[in-house]
Amino acid sequence: MSEGALHRLLLETQRRLEALYAIDAQPPVIDFLIPGHEAHRFPGAGSRTLVAQAGEDVSVGVLLEPAVTERLAHHDPRVQLDESNLDAFCTATEEVSHFLYVLFCARFDRSVTQLELELQGEVDKYLCSVFLLSLQNEGAVSSRLRELLFRRWHLAPALSSEQAERYHAANRLAERYCGWLERRFLRGSRLDELARESRRFYRLGQRDKLEHIAELQ
Repeated sequence: MSEGALHRLLLETQRRLEALYAIDAQPPVIDFLIPGHEAHRFPGAGSRTLVAQAGEDVSVGVLLEPAVTERLAHHDPRVQLDESNLDAFCTATEEVSHFLYVLFCARFDRSVTQLELELQGEVDKYLCSVFLLSLQNEGAVSSRLRELLFRRWHLAPALSSEQAERYHAANRLAERYCGWLERRFLRGSRLDELARESRRFYRLGQRDKLEHIAELQ
């Protein structure tokens, strides 16, 4: 996969999320990618979305670590999404998700917490993976996907206890919500209802998201 192909993958992921959530098209995420040779200017490790605010102005940048881009370059998830590239695809999808959600909230002058960002990112990586797998497997999506995404994962060792707890919380919440989506909508191919539910959830604030998940049966 060339750099151009990687950019197309990221842009396709962005447009897919915009269509799913019925939100206005935002500037291409590829215009906000931070080149690898500039990564040293930004403290921290791993792929991440960087946000800075000065008054009413919000600046956003997306940094993908080389291991992610290299994995996607050798194993294009649009051809086949499997355990060889699932982590890399989900990492890239989460950063696209963060980028979109920050812009969405900024547009409506709505504050957003890091937990809210991580929770929506977890949901988005599940739904985007479901989309690709359903295309590649004649509509079939195995429940094993949730196990791979939400149970077989590990945190970077350098995270603080607060960061680690936030990631664990987002993971637990997303697993519960995505499991409910799968049972209620995906297994019966009720895709129109899935879209309506996903759009409603996307527009909820953090408190309402957490209350909605807590009430799921």
